[in-house]
Formats: sequence, structure tokens, C-alpha cells
Amino acid sequence: DARGRKSKGLITADSEYAARRELRGRAMAPLSVQTADGRKAGGHASGGSGASLMARLRRADLSSRELMLVTRQLASLIGAGMPVAESVGLLARQGGRHHMRRVLMAVRARVSEGETLSAALDAFPKSFPAVYRAMVAAGETAGGLEQVLERLADYLEKEQAVKNRITGALVYPGVLSVVAAGVVIMLMTFVVPRIAEQFTGMGMDLPALTRFMIAVSGGLQVSGVWLLAGLGGLALAGTVGLREVSPGELVRPGDPIARLDDTRIIKLDFTVPERFLSVLEAGMQVEAATSAFPDAVFRGEITQIDTRVDPITRAVTVRAEIDNRDGRLRPGQLMTVQVRRDVRESPAVPGSALLRYGDDVYVFVVREGERGSRAVQREVELGRQSGDLLEVRAGLAPGELVVAEGIHRVRDGAPVVIAERLNAAAAEGEGGGGERSAEVSARAGTQAAGGQE
Repeated sequence: DARGRKSKGLITADSEYAARRELRGRAMAPLSVQTADGRKAGGHASGGSGASLMARLRRADLSSRELMLVTRQLASLIGAGMPVAESVGLLARQGGRHHMRRVLMAVRARVSEGETLSAALDAFPKSFPAVYRAMVAAGETAGGLEQVLERLADYLEKEQAVKNRITGALVYPGVLSVVAAGVVIMLMTFVVPRIAEQFTGMGMDLPALTRFMIAVSGGLQVSGVWLLAGLGGLALAGTVGLREVSPGELVRPGDPIARLDDTRIIKLDFTVPERFLSVLEAGMQVEAATSAFPDAVFRGEITQIDTRVDPITRAVTVRAEIDNRDGRLRPGQLMTVQVRRDVRESPAVPGSALLRYGDDVYVFVVREGERGSRAVQREVELGRQSGDLLEVRAGLAPGELVVAEGIHRVRDGAPVVIAERLNAAAAEGEGGGGERSAEVSARAGTQAAGGQE
């Protein structure tokens, strides 16, 4: 102005030129002219990353309480016969905070330019929800805008009353919980240690509960800060899922907005036939696979077994927990599960290496001696079968060589030539001897043998 003081406010004009001319008529030199909806006059919106905090605050939108008041007053003014543009302008001039005047002046400007009220409200989706704008559009089309605004005002007032009751009901228990927690922490941190010093000096045998309280007090003194940090991290732990509502959509108490999942531990639920209840117990190891990672095996253990059997499927529900700190598994994923029991490590041989005489089972073990390798017949005791491999529970040590092919042509003590050595000799052109020999093509390996359900 003429005194050099800076001032800001709202002015109604048809264009930037008209606004500047109006300001000069008031003996003021305009420094910056900006439309009420946040766009520079004659340009685009200036919402870049360099916007200041005050500018962001000035671009705030209407709160639910302000929307309720504006709707009620607008319904009254339109019901009294005042045009929509003048009604919105009057509310803007009487508005409380700056952002409320800004929004209403922008709406008035759009309505004055020929837009409908609902189209003008579409420019501010965060101030006017989608349902609100749709009802205003329906009222304009049907010629009952006053009645629609009255009903919207009634609805917003009831919603605001419910929010106030919920907030009021939660304030007291929230404050009480915070005060109680603070009192307990103060007692455990400052009072209990002094009492503990007196008990220690007296040399008394304290009850278990008193010793427990003293131990908790000492823990709070030593690691209280880390405990608070851990609780804060626990409260914020999790991954936010997809948003289930759109900006400006009207939501009610209890409507889900987004999901927060803690996927560090995956709880896998599956069913097991009731005939395996006698061997099923918590702590058993499980292996799970999923088509999303066909080459990966996810290991975990059973933590819970349901107390009831489904009367229709005759199966019991079992829950296992799988470590998922790498984040590969997702809740709801389909997996196949194997439960292992009596897991142990034993030698295993293919079925072609077994020689059966009645109930007795033998294998030919290759023994190295001074006169070469010979096949020694040895009786073995078999265990469980996994595919083509059979577990050898007794009679064979891990790492021993056995004859796996052509065992019906081998006799106890017959000389044998290991297949690898025979191939090497053939490559060098060495001829074979006259003795009968057999190829050794399998080694008794060590594998985990266990029942799979």
C-alpha cells in the first residue's frame, strides 16, 4: 500500500488484468495475483516440490465440520431464493479460516462462469466427497437442490455427532491408560530401586513376587529406552496393502481403508486325516512348496493342532509357522505341505542292488584288497522306502560301494571292476582279463529317511 506494508486477501474479478486494476484503484501495488483455486493467474497450478510449508497450509481443504456448516447455510440461502453464485459468495465472505474462503471463492468463480454447482465442486474432491457431489448433481437435475442440501446437512450433522461421541468415549480411557502406564513406569524406575536397596541392606529373604518386581525394575533402568523403541517399532511393523477406497469417497465407521500385514512369520493352515492323530504333535517339521517358487522349499514347524475333527472330511486342522523374513510368501498363497516324522539319516540303495532269499535280503559290497576289488555278499536290514531308494537300517555303512546292476551274475567273492575304472581302461586300449567281473554303478549314499504324510 502507500505506506509500504504488505497485505493479502481475496478480491472478485473477471481476470488478472481486472484484479490488478481494482487493486491499483485502491492505491495498492499488486505483487502477486493468484486465483482462489491455487493456480497462478494466466498459468498453471504452482504445486511443485519447492512450495513452502505455509503455502501447503493455505491449500488445506474443508474439514467435515466446515462442510456441515457450509451445507446447512447454503441450503438456507438457496431456500430463501438467493442465487447459487451469490449464496456461495456470501458464505465465502463470512468464512472463518483462509482456506475455507479460498475454496468457496473458487467455487463461486466457476459458477459465475456458467458451470453448474456440482461441476464447480468437482474441482475440490478432497473438500467435497464423491457422494456429496453426486447428490448435488442429482438435485440440480431434478430441480430439488434445496431439499438435497437439507438432507445432506442432516446426514453430515448426524455423522459429526457420531464422531464426537466416539471421540468423547475414547478420550477418558485413553488418558487413563496413559496416566496409569506413566505412574507404573515412574514407580518401577525411581521408587522400587530405593526400596530394593533397603531390603538388600537388611539381608532378608524376599518373596518371589518381590524379587520379580525388583528384577523388572532393574530391567527398565538398564534397557528402558530400547524397550520403548522396540514397542514403537512393533506398533509400526507390517506392510500396508492396497488402498480399498478412493480419495473423496465417503466412508463409515468400520469400513476397511487399507490392510496392514505382518508377513515376517507365515501361519500355514492345512488339514491332516484323522488316522494320523496318533503320530501328529507340535514341533514336527514341515516342508512346503508353492508354484510361485518351484525350486524353493520352505521349512517350518507345527505350532498348533485343532481340538476338533471335521465331521464331514474326518480331518483335523493343523497350523505351522514358516520364517518369511525374506518376504517371498504372501498371505492367501496356495502351498503343498509335507509333514516329516521320525526323521533320521541312514544309507539308502536302489532296489536293483538287493538280492532276496526268502525273508533275507543281501547286497554285494565292494571290498578293496591286495588282489583287486571283490564283491562280498552281506545281509542287510531294510527300513522305509522313498521312491526307488530303500533305507538300510543295519549291515551297511554310509559311503560303502555296492553292486547296483547285474547282481544275479555275481557270486560271493567274485572280482569286480568299478565302472569308472573299466571305462578308463577301455579308453586306453587295455583288454579285460578272463575273470568274470561286474560293474559297480551305485554308491551307498546317506539320505534323510522319514515317513511322509
